[in-house]
Amino acid sequence: MKILAVDDDPDFMGVFTTVLEGLGYSDLATASSGQEALELISRSVSGFDCIILDVQMPGMDGIELCRQIRANESYKDTPIIMNTAVADRDYIDAAFAAGATDYLTKPVDEMEVKARLGVIEKLVTERLRAQIALSHPGIEAYSGPSYGFLDGIPLKRVEGAVDLFSMGNYLKTLGLFRALTVSAIGIRVVNARSIHDLEGGHVFGEVMIDVATCISDCLKPSHRMIAYAGGGIFVCLMPRSEICDPEGLADRLREYILEFEEVYGELGIQLPTISVGVPITVRAAQINSPTRIIDEAIAAVKARDVYAASMA
Repeated sequence: MKILAVDDDPDFMGVFTTVLEGLGYSDLATASSGQEALELISRSVSGFDCIILDVQMPGMDGIELCRQIRANESYKDTPIIMNTAVADRDYIDAAFAAGATDYLTKPVDEMEVKARLGVIEKLVTERLRAQIALSHPGIEAYSGPSYGFLDGIPLKRVEGAVDLFSMGNYLKTLGLFRALTVSAIGIRVVNARSIHDLEGGHVFGEVMIDVATCISDCLKPSHRMIAYAGGGIFVCLMPRSEICDPEGLADRLREYILEFEEVYGELGIQLPTISVGVPITVRAAQINSPTRIIDEAIAAVKARDVYAASMA
């Protein structure tokens, strides 16, 4: 795995690169500023598989650098880890909003670095296999990627969207008590299976992106994070203080989705029908495993169609 590490502190960089090389990550490039990092990225022929950024740097900070890297189409899915001594909630929120995949805090904990990069390496391998599969001659590439019903779907065009892996990392990064300030809501496209089977994997992916856009717009101006969990299910994180009524949210989503009615009708595509689950919060007994609220939000919306908002 080819790694780019960016940090303006030469002492820390020396320690960090020693740790990385000791863990077997010898294919390593370093930069001491955001501009130097962007130049390395632009010159690299094979590209980088993982990028580790210091958050607080003079000039262009790590959050802005992350945002600029994500704007590069070749790096829209590349794992980006933010590395800093600051564990402030605002920095964490800004980092993930800019497109960070994970977050490490200084000083270096070799075992934590090993664990995080081990997961990242598996993620890189899985994405490489997916890219190879999509490039197979038997798959139609002209119209865009075709997704299986349970596949993850990138929501790169959707404000506030991350992948499910990054959402879990965000919750872990919040720490034990800050996680108590977050709530999770599951949203399900009830007729997702029918849309997928009738319209095919490419159209299904576009419909799910449309739904994600409606969710994002509907939840403004709240600070929200949206991830697609597969099978027509979305998970949204938002401040616990802004917990919304599921029935009201379903009704508002119906209004947003109805804006697609004419276009979908002309194309002969079913209009999505939405179900919203009850909000899930981290309880004191779960404080050591805050990511469980993601699974619970998914389970809640699967089991609860009381708040279905029919589009028929």
